[in-house]
Amino acid sequence: MSREQLLLAVACVMIGCGVAQAGPLDPPKPEVYLRAEDQERARLLSKPCSTADVGHGCYRFGNHAQREQPCTYHIGTDAIGSLPTDQCYKMDKPRRFRGVWIDEFEGQAFIPEGTKAPEWPRDLNSRSPRWQEQFNRAQAATIWLDVERAKVKHEFGAGGRKMVIDFVGRKTTYPGSYGHMGMSGNEIIVDRVISLKKVKQ
Repeated sequence: MSREQLLLAVACVMIGCGVAQAGPLDPPKPEVYLRAEDQERARLLSKPCSTADVGHGCYRFGNHAQREQPCTYHIGTDAIGSLPTDQCYKMDKPRRFRGVWIDEFEGQAFIPEGTKAPEWPRDLNSRSPRWQEQFNRAQAATIWLDVERAKVKHEFGAGGRKMVIDFVGRKTTYPGSYGHMGMSGNEIIVDRVISLKKVKQ
């Protein structure tokens, strides 16, 4: 199964098939957030908004009042932005990492030295408990690598590229749903690259 097929299957599961609240679909835990206001927003997510709450933790979207999500802010009347990961979530102290960086469009991933790439489910039966278990394991083991701060340029070609990378960075303290479509269980922000070499095929 290609990554695109997998993403489509996951979207179908999340939208149409009523997956039980488990893993990435659980409400966020307040302690993962850096700022007290985002911790409070996380606590209030299950509380419905009334019209009187608009401007006080809620905003109007069409004819409905919506709860403010943690780490979001209003860019304009119809646009919402989100804080960068390290301004939103608690992060570990900077440390050195080595491994393989997979640089694909919408698919940044880091495989630390001494580990293997997670195995995503191959079959299309996304309703089976086995499929869900394998998906949850792969999602939890995937690490999104953010190279923007280190000014590393992407080279999105057919099939992406693999690079051996040695760097100093900061990892999210708590597992969650990071990166594109929340498909990664953790994220590492690269602060400084020590070396970067193409993997010999």
